[in-house]
Amino acid sequence: MRRIRVAALAIAALVAPMLVQTGVADAATTVYQGEGGTVFHGVVESNHAGYTGTGFVNYDNEVGSYVQWTVTVGAAGSTSFALRYANGTTVARPMTIAVDGVTAGTPSFGGSGAWETWTTASVSATLTAGTHTVRATATTANGGPNVDSVTVTDNGGGGGGAPTAAELLAKVTSCSQISNGTYRTDQETARSIPVCGKNGAVFWKADMDIDCDGLRTTQCNEQTDCCFYPDTAFHQSNGQPLNAATLPYVVVPSPSSTWDYRNFGIAGGGVVAVIYNNQVTYAVVGDTGPTEIIGEASYATAGSLGINPDPSNGGTESGVTYIVFKNSTISPIEDHGKATTTGQTLARQFINNN
Repeated sequence: MRRIRVAALAIAALVAPMLVQTGVADAATTVYQGEGGTVFHGVVESNHAGYTGTGFVNYDNEVGSYVQWTVTVGAAGSTSFALRYANGTTVARPMTIAVDGVTAGTPSFGGSGAWETWTTASVSATLTAGTHTVRATATTANGGPNVDSVTVTDNGGGGGGAPTAAELLAKVTSCSQISNGTYRTDQETARSIPVCGKNGAVFWKADMDIDCDGLRTTQCNEQTDCCFYPDTAFHQSNGQPLNAATLPYVVVPSPSSTWDYRNFGIAGGGVVAVIYNNQVTYAVVGDTGPTEIIGEASYATAGSLGINPDPSNGGTESGVTYIVFKNSTISPIEDHGKATTTGQTLARQFINNN
């Protein structure tokens, strides 16, 4: 999907940003399209569906290629920058996100499952009101992912916009256990993981095993996954199983005497904030699993967080936090963009209410 280019510099025409009021006092969200920034060693394309605006930026495969935006912050305080991207490979394409020349973060920009599957990675910085520069620079020879836009949310010191991983994790440092017992992370491990209750959500901290069940794809089938099953507990709006390779979803334990998710305002399509390595991605409840095991998510969920999504040898043994928001069903369940925007709103409410 990628190719080396000989062009030294491409400057895209500046397009007007889109302003969206968040509904939180003193906070505003502005979306700056990739094609509206200064593009160094890359090109604006439109050959992969799902982008917003008129296209997206395809970085050249080299260290140092970048997109830079000039953004306006309306109120001083914590400001978040959510980059919407796609990475159709299984190899992370990390970038340095610098604000006014100072590094704000280095997200991994892991595989999203397909070039048509868009997800977000966020960083934040404390800024003054006024104009600032934001630069997303590739740090490996693979270049950056395809970048659609950056969403800038100024919080005005009062909270608002898309929360950071640190903000969410600060609210789940202690557990008020709501499960009648604990879960295993794998069949061979001891029971040690409780399900915990918070105002408006439940959460658990576990590993991440890779679920490739659902539609047969190049990434998920009987040859790539020894335990592949061609169905999921919840289905797309057309009646077909979910696509684990393209849709970020989380697996919840099937109802049992230990815990029944249905009794806590959770259903198929419920929104989940999944946090790993200082990154947040939003997914939906898409499948159910064994009654004794917790900590599983789809191929696309893993890839969006920079976790190896290979069902035969991928996943991670620890460090993943799952926050499931109550009464938050997305319809249609396959609308990941809606899950992300809804999730960001619910995550901010979660922080404000806990």
